[in-house]
Amino acid sequence: MTKRSAIYIFIFLFQLLMLYPTRAQENRLESLMEQLANATSDSAKLKLYKDLGYYYQNENPDRSLDYFDQGMQIAKRSGDSLNVANIHFGKGYAYSRNMDLPDALDSYLKAARIYEDLGDSWRMVNTYMSISNMYLQNEDLQKQQEYLDKAEDFLLEEKDSVQLSYFYTNKGVIYDQKGDLDSALVLLEKGLKIAEEIQDENARVGALVNLGLTLKHMERNQEALAMFQESLPYYQSINDPYGLFIIYNNIGSTYLQQKEYDLAEKAFFQSISYAEQAGQRQGLLENYRNLAELYKEQRAFEEQAEFLEKYYGLKDSLFTLEKENQVSRLESEYVIEKKNLQLETQQLEIEKEKAQNSTYIALIVFSVLTLGLILFYFIRSRKKNQLLQSRNFLIQSQKAELEKTLHDLKSTQNQLIHAEKMASLGELTAGIAHEIQNPLNFVNNFSEVSHELLEEMMEEIQKGDLEEVKVIAKDVVQNLEKINHHGKRADNIVKGMLQHSRTSSGEKEPTDLNALADEYLRLAYHGLRAKDKSFNATLKTDFDEKIGAVEVIPQDMGRVILNLITNAFHAVSDKKKSTTDSFDPTVTVSTERQDNKVIIRVRDNGDGIPSEVREKIFQPFFTTKPTGQGTGLGLSMSYDIVTKGHNGELQVESVIGEGAVFSVLLPYGATDKIPENKKNE
Repeated sequence: MTKRSAIYIFIFLFQLLMLYPTRAQENRLESLMEQLANATSDSAKLKLYKDLGYYYQNENPDRSLDYFDQGMQIAKRSGDSLNVANIHFGKGYAYSRNMDLPDALDSYLKAARIYEDLGDSWRMVNTYMSISNMYLQNEDLQKQQEYLDKAEDFLLEEKDSVQLSYFYTNKGVIYDQKGDLDSALVLLEKGLKIAEEIQDENARVGALVNLGLTLKHMERNQEALAMFQESLPYYQSINDPYGLFIIYNNIGSTYLQQKEYDLAEKAFFQSISYAEQAGQRQGLLENYRNLAELYKEQRAFEEQAEFLEKYYGLKDSLFTLEKENQVSRLESEYVIEKKNLQLETQQLEIEKEKAQNSTYIALIVFSVLTLGLILFYFIRSRKKNQLLQSRNFLIQSQKAELEKTLHDLKSTQNQLIHAEKMASLGELTAGIAHEIQNPLNFVNNFSEVSHELLEEMMEEIQKGDLEEVKVIAKDVVQNLEKINHHGKRADNIVKGMLQHSRTSSGEKEPTDLNALADEYLRLAYHGLRAKDKSFNATLKTDFDEKIGAVEVIPQDMGRVILNLITNAFHAVSDKKKSTTDSFDPTVTVSTERQDNKVIIRVRDNGDGIPSEVREKIFQPFFTTKPTGQGTGLGLSMSYDIVTKGHNGELQVESVIGEGAVFSVLLPYGATDKIPENKKNE
C-alpha cells in the first residue's frame, strides 16, 4: 500500500481525539434523531446537530457537512465562538474525507483563527496537526513540516501526553515520506511508547499501523506484519470496516513484497470487501492496482487486464474531473466567466444604446414638431415651397439615422446569439474532456498489456511451445479489438464536439434523436460536474426505439436539448442547496412517437416554475439568474429553432414544488437511412 494509507489511518484516529472519542453504535443514530425531533431549545439542537455531524463524518461526509451547517447557523446566531470554531474543525475533517482539500484547508484555518483569539492552545495544536495531515494526503512535505512546526510551538506550552504521542507519530510519518526511515522508526517508537504509558488505545493503534508501514518500507516484512496483526483486533472489536480495509491492504502489500502471492491475494480481497462496506472507492482503487501488480508478477495477464480495467475505470470517475483536470477546469471556468462578463457588458451597452435611441427619438420628435411650427409660419408667409423641401430632407435624414440604429441593434443581437452558442460549447468542454479521457486510458492500458503478451510470445516461440503461442496470440487479438473499440469511441466524441461547434448548415438530415439526447445528457452532466464538484444528480432515460432517424438540423437540435438539460440540472441543484430533506435530484430525458409527431421531454424534480415566470420564459433577454450568470437568450433561441427552423412546438408544464417538464414536439418524418458519418456514433 502507498504512503497515503498511513495518512488515512492517522487522520482517522487523530480526529477521534478531538471530536468523538468512541465509535457510535447503530442504535445511537436512532437515539440522536429521536432527541432532535423532540429538542426545543437552540442549545439542545446545536449539540445534536454536532453529534450527527460527527456520526456521519466517516461513512457519509456530505450528510455530515449538512448537519454541521445547520449547527453553524445556531452557533453564529447565539455568538458562540467556541462552537463556531469546533464546527469549522469538524467540517475540515469531512471535506478532507471527500478529498476536497481547498475547502478542508479553509475550514481548518477559520477554526485556527478563532482558537487563537480565544487563547486555546490545546485546540490550536489539534488544528495545526490536522492541517499537516491534510497536506500528507497531497504529499506536500514542505507544508506538512510547516504546520507541524506550528503545532510544536503550542505543544511545548501544553505538554499534553496524548498530543505528544500523535505529534511524534506524525513527525515519524513525515520522515518516512522523506526516505529517512531510521529517524522515522525512532519517532514512531517514541509515539508508541507514550501511547502505551498513558493507555490511549487510539494513539497506540495509530502508532502501530504507521510503525508497520515504515518497517515494511525497510523490508523488515515479518516485523511489519506483526504490527498490523497486533492492531487488527482493535478494529475488529469496534467493527470498523474503514480501519479493517486499510489493515488488510497493508497486510496484502507486505505479502506481495515478500512474493507470497496467495496470502497477498486473499488479504487484498478481504480489503476490497471492507472497502465496499465503508463506501471507500479510493480503497477499492488501491486494491485494484495492487491486484493488477500481483497478477503481473504471476504473469496472469488476463486477470491483470481485468483489474487494470477496473482500476482505470474507477480512477477516471474519482480523479479525472476532480484532480487531474483541475488546471483545465479552472481555465474553463475562467473562460466561461469572462464570456458571461462580456455578455453582461454587451447587454448593458444595448440597454444604454436603447436609452440613447429613445432620447434621440424624443429629440427628433421635438425637433420635428418645432420645425413643423416654424414651417407652418413660413408656409403662411412667402417661402412655402422652400420650407416643404426642407422638411422632406429632414425626414429622410431622420429615417436614415433610425435605419442605421436598427441595423446596429440587429448586429449586436447577432453577436449575443453567437456568444450564447459559444458559451454552450464552453459548458461542454469539461464533459468532453472527461468522455475522451476514459477511452484513451483503455487504449494505453491494453497497449501495455499487449506489449507484455508479445514479449511472452517471443519466449514461447523460442521454446517451441506453439499451443501457448496460439493462446497468447488470441489474447493479443482480443486486446487489439478493445484498442480499436475505444479508439473509435474517442473518434466519435471528437466528431460530436466538432459537430456542435461548427456553424449550422441549415440543412436537415436523418438524425438518431435517441443517440443525440443521450450524448448531450452525459456531456452536460460532466460539464456541470467540472464546474461544481459538489453537484450530483440521478440521470434517467426512456427512449422510444421505434422512432428511427428523424429529419432535423442536428447542430441546432443538439443546442436545444443541451439548453433544456442544463436548465434542468440547475433547477435540481438549486433545490438541493435550499433544502435539508433527503432530496434526490433527478433529471429524466425521454422520447416518444405519437401519430405524426415525435416528442422529446426533459423532466426535473426541482422547485418548479411560477406561472408569472412561465408567461415570459421564452422572451429574449428574460432570465431569473443573477447578473452575469445568464443572457436570457437560451430558451428564446431554443424556441426559435423548434418553431421556425423545424415547424414544431416547445411547451412547458410545471407544478410548484414538484418540478417542470419541457416538451419538444417535432413533425414526424422518419427515415431508415442514416448518413455514413453518423453511423456507430
